[in-house]
Amino acid sequence: MSRHSSVSALVLTSRQAGEDNRIITLLSPVLGVFDAMLYGGRKSKLRALVSPWHSGTVWLYTDESKKSIKITDFDPNVFRPSLRENLFKNMAASLATELAVKTKAAGEYGSCWTLVCAFLDGLEFSSEAEGRTGLLRFLWRYLGLLGVKPDADCCVRCGSPLTGTQPDAEGRQAAAESVHNPSGCAIVYSAAENGFICRECTGTSDTGFHIPEDGVRYLQTVDGGEPKAARHCPLTRSAFEQLRLLLFYLVSSAAGGKLKTLESGAGIL
Repeated sequence: MSRHSSVSALVLTSRQAGEDNRIITLLSPVLGVFDAMLYGGRKSKLRALVSPWHSGTVWLYTDESKKSIKITDFDPNVFRPSLRENLFKNMAASLATELAVKTKAAGEYGSCWTLVCAFLDGLEFSSEAEGRTGLLRFLWRYLGLLGVKPDADCCVRCGSPLTGTQPDAEGRQAAAESVHNPSGCAIVYSAAENGFICRECTGTSDTGFHIPEDGVRYLQTVDGGEPKAARHCPLTRSAFEQLRLLLFYLVSSAAGGKLKTLESGAGIL
């Protein structure tokens, strides 16, 4: 049985298939991540429209007997040109794309669609510096979508709160010293326990990612659900660097192995 249909979709990737055709990977809030064939040479108007990170309505022809899907038309309403013009934004968008593909939209098609599109929209209109912290927020939220996000509120061992409501003098000092002496950080992420260990429970044999307290507080703010609060939450340089390394590690593990974007984008992301 063959049928025509239309859905909202985001173009994730486009790769060559033969001399003139391309295989397009799309994300839809209804169908999740799927591949469709796009026929036409370089001069095809449709081929120009069906480009990575464009989103809109796609018309499909599905031939169930051949188990194939063909794109017959595409009406993009969001183009996001800066994602192709800025190297960091390009790599950040590619990372979001690779995560969606490798995790099959986390099995949550509608939520994944909303999260990825919102991240790409924010990336489009933000500065590179804003985009870098925006990437941290996206990765943390995506871990939540996958159901593997560690609890950033309480110690995985004793259950006590990891941070106070405001950083105290001791916490600020630990954050400042963490660039030179990571072991002096208040909070350690343990991969073995997939959780954060407070200062009182951390022993000399504990290894993992050492996160300054303001870094953990930042994750708590992101979890609070108020985008404006997260955007304005202060984050020291040392906390940013440690969170970046931790989140890259966590999403790679969740995706089942190394992510090509992180390997090729080393030094850029």
